[in-house]
Amino acid sequence: MNRSPQSNEPGFRKGGRLAIILAGLFIILILPGIFGVWLVERRASEIAQKSFDLVGKSAGVVDAGVARVDGLIATSRTVVQQAAETVAAAGRRVAENRPVLKKLTERLETDLTPRIAQMRQALTPVRDAVSAAANAVELWNSLPAIAGRAPRLAALDASFDRLEELSADTTQLRGALRILVETQTSDLTDEPIAMINGLTQRIDTRLVEVQSNVEEVQAEIADLQAGLDARESRVLFIFKLVALLATLMLAWVLYSQVVVIRYHRARVR
Repeated sequence: MNRSPQSNEPGFRKGGRLAIILAGLFIILILPGIFGVWLVERRASEIAQKSFDLVGKSAGVVDAGVARVDGLIATSRTVVQQAAETVAAAGRRVAENRPVLKKLTERLETDLTPRIAQMRQALTPVRDAVSAAANAVELWNSLPAIAGRAPRLAALDASFDRLEELSADTTQLRGALRILVETQTSDLTDEPIAMINGLTQRIDTRLVEVQSNVEEVQAEIADLQAGLDARESRVLFIFKLVALLATLMLAWVLYSQVVVIRYHRARVR
């Protein structure tokens, strides 16, 4: 075989060896790079699966908390409605109904007030769970293919506000009933009775608002969980597809460097 005179020149041979060295360095970097791509894919898949598991656990916490609050609200509404009925039945005849009104005041103290505090305690882990689920959804939303609607915390915040107002209303109702019990007159005007009726109606309305808000949050979490399996499959597929494309790209670069090495080896001989 006739070699070109240029191929025997020292500068050309030196340049060829340099190209071979650089190609070898690229190969050394690419091989662990391919391994690193799949390592990153595995780690990303683990993080994604944990976020999906977090939403599932959050849904369980929300369901348990809402069920607990629903039970407390049902009992509290019964107490409030019975209080309204008792006051209505007693009417203006305070003296003869004083023992009944006193017992009603004590029941509000022992049954209603603690339940409002229990509602707040039950909703605290619910809010934490919803916040965690919302953060997971924000992470998903970085990938448009699996974007979802984050559950809103506004309804829960409104529920906590209503509970604060309920606590104040309950204190006011107990105070109004205590005044009835301690009054020395045998008959009353319509004003204190109307005030008590207004308080019981307002407490009942706010209890319904709390129940509606927490059930709205529960529905949002349920909707989010309904598409959980599809989203999980989609995001894992996307990660694997990206890793495969990156591997093919690195493999092509690796092959091109092998071609470079073979070419320059043949030229520098």
